[in-house]
Amino acid sequence: MHHDQKQCADHQNGDTAQYPDLFYRSLFYNSPDLIFYMDRNGVIALPNKRFSKFLGYPVNEIILKKMDQFLAEEQIPPFNTAYQRVLLGEKQYLNSVFVHKNGSRFDVHLTMLPTTSEHRDIGMFAVATDVTQTNRLKQSLIESEILFKSITDSASFAIFIFQGKKLIYGNPQLYAFLGPELAGDGCILDMLHPDDQPNVRSIIAQLVTGEKGIDFSFRTVRDGEMHHFDCSIKKIIYRDKTTFIGSILEVTNRKKAEALTKYLIHHDELTDLPNSRFFRRKLDQELIVSKSLHQNLAVMYLDLERFKYINDTLGHPTGDELLKQFAKKLRALLDVRYFIARISADEFLILCPNIFYPTVINLAETMVSAFDEPFLINDYRIPVSLNLGISIFPEDGDDGTTLLKHADSALHWAQKDKHNRYRIFTSTMDITSYKRFTLESDLRNSLDLHQFDLYYQPKVDLLTNQIVGAEALIRWNHPEWGLISPTEFIPLAEEIGVMRQIDHWIEETACRQNKLWQDAGLPELPISVNLTANRFLENDLVTRILEILNQIKLDPHNLEVEIVETSLLENEATVLSILDGLKKNGIGINLDDFGTGYSSLSYLKRFKGKVDTLKIDKSFIDDLNTSGDNSSRFITQSIIDLAHHLNMRVVAEGVETQEQLQLLKEIKCDVVQGYLFSRPVPADQFANFVRKQHGHSSDISEQTRQKPRKNRRKFFRVALKWPLNASVTLDQFHGQKVRLGQSRILIENIGLGGLRFLSDLRFGIDCSMILKIETTILGKAATFYGSVVWAKELKAEIFQYGFEFIMSEKERTLLSQQLNRLAHMLKTASLTPTSDFVTTDKFDFFSKSKDSR
Repeated sequence: MHHDQKQCADHQNGDTAQYPDLFYRSLFYNSPDLIFYMDRNGVIALPNKRFSKFLGYPVNEIILKKMDQFLAEEQIPPFNTAYQRVLLGEKQYLNSVFVHKNGSRFDVHLTMLPTTSEHRDIGMFAVATDVTQTNRLKQSLIESEILFKSITDSASFAIFIFQGKKLIYGNPQLYAFLGPELAGDGCILDMLHPDDQPNVRSIIAQLVTGEKGIDFSFRTVRDGEMHHFDCSIKKIIYRDKTTFIGSILEVTNRKKAEALTKYLIHHDELTDLPNSRFFRRKLDQELIVSKSLHQNLAVMYLDLERFKYINDTLGHPTGDELLKQFAKKLRALLDVRYFIARISADEFLILCPNIFYPTVINLAETMVSAFDEPFLINDYRIPVSLNLGISIFPEDGDDGTTLLKHADSALHWAQKDKHNRYRIFTSTMDITSYKRFTLESDLRNSLDLHQFDLYYQPKVDLLTNQIVGAEALIRWNHPEWGLISPTEFIPLAEEIGVMRQIDHWIEETACRQNKLWQDAGLPELPISVNLTANRFLENDLVTRILEILNQIKLDPHNLEVEIVETSLLENEATVLSILDGLKKNGIGINLDDFGTGYSSLSYLKRFKGKVDTLKIDKSFIDDLNTSGDNSSRFITQSIIDLAHHLNMRVVAEGVETQEQLQLLKEIKCDVVQGYLFSRPVPADQFANFVRKQHGHSSDISEQTRQKPRKNRRKFFRVALKWPLNASVTLDQFHGQKVRLGQSRILIENIGLGGLRFLSDLRFGIDCSMILKIETTILGKAATFYGSVVWAKELKAEIFQYGFEFIMSEKERTLLSQQLNRLAHMLKTASLTPTSDFVTTDKFDFFSKSKDSR
């Protein structure tokens, strides 16, 4: 002990016993614990080295100081209380806080021991143990446990730990998921759906200690409702026991959403019926069964008549309710054997597996008659009738695509038939229907394959006989059917949704061609393009057309747009607004086919200032003549007079005769367009017309006058004053036999090499298209096979064809004998009673034939 320490200690307590034992002195001073001695006066009489160093004070700043200086303020009272009890001879244990000289705080544990000398309490020895780190660890553990508990208690997923079958931990969500029974001795596996328990037990058996866990799904039934869960589980060793830990997430809502999504993918949301995707999959499945078991299968394609009209007039909510009631009635009418699907707004499909032909007929008749009663919706009694088209496997096709196509074809025939609302497909469909279906599939790729061309029909000024413009008309150059008129493919394009892309192509191509003509030195001429009614639903129509003109650098005055009268009547406000936008930018506006809509002449007044040119429909021009009824002339003249009064130019469409031309001149028509001057021609031919006219001031009628065709035939021909009534059908197409119905034609002449016939059908010039023509000559049936080698359009939709025979020399010899007799008989009479001659006007013949279809 230092000298000053000894003196101080002796001064404070003369009765303090001397420490004769050096061992205990050394233990006191060098102990790693904090040890100090306090006398009865409550001052520190003796600290050890560790105590002094721990608090950061030198010994002389500790001795004779009260303990208050080294304690946290809040610890002073409990320390003093404990100290007083020590002076009474009681051992005390106290957790307290020491304060370092620099202000740092330390947690300590004090052991306070009474000190006696000669049986008297003389003070206290205290041993302090630093527990700061231990307390911090404890606090950290407490905080971690609180955090873990708060997370697990509020977690949306369950957490579990079990050993054997006993659950040793589960958060609240576990009991919410699997039930409160787990709080007792319930086994977690017993809470699962019975069907899932074997699988879960097998998964648990596969777990390997310490390795990656396994994810799986299971179900439970709670309150009569099925619940779905995803579980992740892992196997570990905990306290020397095999332990399973894991988490569970309820996915019932997700499963329901997935089920709903899957349902909506394959069902119609409005009627809850399967949709076309589901129907096609079901059809393919049933076809496999039908082929394996050699059973029949029927596909019924039906639509509701007048649904669009009902929807437009009564509103979409009423239309939707009608569809729902119709679907409900249809389901009630058909039993579960039949698969019903809704594939579009008013079209449905029915799949009838393992069905016989008589049953198909009975079912179709039952369905047609079942909907004779009107539906009652929102106080409206709405009559609905349906049309049915039916195809049957295997007669009408052995794959789903063919069966659906043929059922659709039969539906088209049912729609046309006023007396029979259902039709069963037959392989004797006519050429027109066959052509329609082959074109439909090819039309989608026609733009990408560059199969379209623009033809230009001149517009001729009646005063000067000069070309003053042209109408751009699209043609489809089909690789198999040849040049196809827009009247054939535009309805198909609108039906399958590609008409907008075709319209864009027409506008850009016409403008680009016009600019090329001008760059080549031809005079500026306005070219008109047709706008279909649906184009006016495009918000960017005006912008798009102007962008084309700017890109090509074509003056807007060189472009005209033609709209049909019905477009104005259906969407007047929208259409007129768009037309104003076009007209303000210099684009001409032509009102096409005037007279075919529902307007009166007074309706023209509403177009004043908005329409530049009025085009009189061909139907009025066809009836113009100097003999007979003058009503067409009167109506046409009234239209022209009123149009001129409203500052509109007038174009007459479909002018084909000199008589029509003369009458139009007399009633002051401005411009004419028609076959009398020129049919629609390719761009280079139209450019030649304009170039010759511009260079030589010749009129268009001189340029288009056709030269007589030279006769280069190898065999003689029998010319017929009156044409022979005949039928034509397609026999082979690109090497494939085709079974189709017959269409009427007229044979104008016939020889050993071929014949010439008239038809209202368009045939391509293709040697792989083999036609079969049948007629009666001198009382005997005559059948000819061959192909079309040339074609000419005589007037709108009436064509003249050159037909070359395919026949053996023996057949040609027999035909020669028959034609010689026919030629001999025709020398004395223009008709023979044993041949089927037609004595009516040949154009009227096709008009009446078309009306009767």
